[in-house]
Amino acid sequence: MKPPRAYPTITTAWQRLAEHLGDAFDLLLTEENALRPFLDEEWTRLQPDFYHHSHGYLYDLTLFHYSGIKDEFFQTLLDFASEHGITDIADVGCGIGLDAQALLISGHDVHAYDLDNPSLAYARWRLDRDLGAANRTHTLADLAKGHHDMVYAVDVLGHATAPETLIDMLFTAGDYVALNLLPHDPRHRFGAADLHPGLDHSQILPLLSSRGAPLRLAASGQNVTAIWKSRR
Repeated sequence: MKPPRAYPTITTAWQRLAEHLGDAFDLLLTEENALRPFLDEEWTRLQPDFYHHSHGYLYDLTLFHYSGIKDEFFQTLLDFASEHGITDIADVGCGIGLDAQALLISGHDVHAYDLDNPSLAYARWRLDRDLGAANRTHTLADLAKGHHDMVYAVDVLGHATAPETLIDMLFTAGDYVALNLLPHDPRHRFGAADLHPGLDHSQILPLLSSRGAPLRLAASGQNVTAIWKSRR
């Protein structure tokens, strides 16, 4: 199965971001070597509210979507969804929503949730522009108001100030929960900003096991993809 992409090439994704940001768009930041020091500066200046206010993160998540790092995660998720007839999916911690957009285009019934921040605003704008689907974006607070066949959170648990609370939300909101567990590498960002942090598995796995039963494990590079059946 071809990995999901919101657009066939990253060029179109940059065009959308440029259209959204207008004069604030910085072509230089589309290059990773220029983006990293910019993110480090934002990380230091905006803490502890980086994810609530960062605009550099829009560029980082665009590069991330096209990096291929998440391909094996989505391969496992989509194989499982196909086997179980699942189309109702929630992307929790959706960022700029490129993954959710790709899944919508491929025919899945997807809703995207995140903090009320520049990333979600861009996701809402772009989904409205391209698909007339702005109503597919929601704040995290809305997750408790509905229920989905499957929820997934990719590179999200490490961002949470209270991982146990987020895990509770996931296993309450979905019949199945898909997560990736990644090793923490302090060299990841080569600077101040560690935007995709991992967590201690010895702390996280007991929390997950108390809330769900593991149904599938798969390797995804150095990461592990796990799909759980919620006990709730």
